[in-house]
Amino acid sequence: MFNFQGKQGWNHARAIIKRKPEHVIELAPGATDIVEIEIFNDTFWPWKAGCMITFADEQPEGCAMPLDIFQVPIEHEVKGKSGATFEVPLSMGAHVLADENKVYEMNLTFRGPRGASFGEPIPIKVKCVLPKRTISDIEIYKLAIKLHEQLSLGSIDDCIKAVREHNGDEAESIKTLQRKE
Repeated sequence: MFNFQGKQGWNHARAIIKRKPEHVIELAPGATDIVEIEIFNDTFWPWKAGCMITFADEQPEGCAMPLDIFQVPIEHEVKGKSGATFEVPLSMGAHVLADENKVYEMNLTFRGPRGASFGEPIPIKVKCVLPKRTISDIEIYKLAIKLHEQLSLGSIDDCIKAVREHNGDEAESIKTLQRKE
């Protein structure tokens, strides 16, 4: 797989990973998150039309597949000796049970128009978690006004920021604002 200069072969050099999610991606059952992957084509040849990103054939041993299967077409040209950034939607299967302690490791890959994989494998980690409560803008502003006017905990902008950071948790928002005083 290595060439005479100690470098990877051309197939590997077609997509060298420069940036990928390093953290564990937390998704609720049925939820989708967009992740960014940045690569560098370390060959002199552009990618052919019809390339895509999908799951790799080789997965870590014992890996269950909690994510829905996907194929994202590569729609912009990737020239030789140039970089590119791709957005990949990852969707947790609606059937997966939430488990805060279980982390799934999977590999993604690029594929050519005939389905052959190329480039470095792209390892990612995901976890299925319980859905978090979302708070509406109206609820955010109501709580921020209460913290600002009734409790005098800072400017209205500071209160809005604290309430957003803590997803409407009043006690945590108050603690954050009290630390700033």
